Amino acid sequence: MTTPAPARPHSDAAVAAIEAVVSAQASQILVGRGVQPPGSGWQGEPGASVHRPYVVLYPMTGTPDGSVADAVEYLDYQAQATCIAATQDGAEAVADLVKTAWVNAPLPVVGRASYPGQVQLDRPASRDDTISPSLHYAVVQVSWRTQRP
Repeated sequence: MTTPAPARPHSDAAVAAIEAVVSAQASQILVGRGVQPPGSGWQGEPGASVHRPYVVLYPMTGTPDGSVADAVEYLDYQAQATCIAATQDGAEAVADLVKTAWVNAPLPVVGRASYPGQVQLDRPASRDDTISPSLHYAVVQVSWRTQRP
């Protein structure tokens, strides 16, 4: 009996894909997993200092799928990237980097083949006025299907 593919390596690959695009573009964006990454956000007094934009990854745990011959051959995996910046343009730019890393690109998980990423949700950049100073958020969710080669 085979077991479903673990989601954790998929999440690692999703983060690594964003970090590779950020590095290639010499961007200052940081990536956190479920939390704001250290060194991101306001670099001093909020509203009076530089704001370093960031991404927070919220991974799904994956849904196994397959056939009668192999009921867990596939893993349908999704991840959400919440893109945060001090401006609407900044949040949109961070979301563009995430889409460059994920959309129409395979998820490089060791020991798995991957279909290209497909957008499941692309929320517009919105302003959060419940905090001061305000921040802007854009949300992108992408799904992949991976399988044993």
